Amino acid sequence: MHILNTAKKSLGQNFLIDKNIINKIIKIGNIDKNKIVMEIGAGYGNLTKSIIAMKPKKIFAIEKDKKLSFFLKKKFKKNKKVKIINRDILEIIEENN
Repeated sequence: MHILNTAKKSLGQNFLIDKNIINKIIKIGNIDKNKIVMEIGAGYGNLTKSIIAMKPKKIFAIEKDKKLSFFLKKKFKKNKKVKIINRDILEIIEENN
């Protein structure tokens, strides 16, 4: 994995790399072809990649960090089901209240 930057404490970043934890999240998520998934804080896309393998209808990966968002857009550019959104989820929630 190419490290773009270290975790930014100001953004509360913690990067998910443990495959056992990723597998547990995927299992609990009960993802199938009829589901639309929103991943908040996609980081380097490790969980996103596993979500893709479950073949959901659509994935919205929200990432606040501009560099990571750009990285994710390049990483998943060939997958039309994945939409990378470079925004703060709290701002999105606030706009929709």
